[in-house]
Amino acid sequence: MISDVVFSRDGRRLATSSADQTAKVWDLDTGKELFTLRGHARPVGRVAFNPDGTRLASGSTDGIVRIWDVRPRDE
Repeated sequence: MISDVVFSRDGRRLATSSADQTAKVWDLDTGKELFTLRGHARPVGRVAFNPDGTRLASGSTDGIVRIWDVRPRDE
């Protein structure tokens, strides 16, 4: 079950958080999943991009906020 959805500022990517303890980043032009971010011990409830879209914060019911590097892999 998806618990949060957020668009990057430029509108090119979408991030989701989920009860399966992951956050995911999607490319909206292709519809493809770019990243599956694992590391939380409990469901992920919230996600947020930083202003330039290179980092994603994920907050979980485990009480931990993680910061992920989500720059495109070709950079």
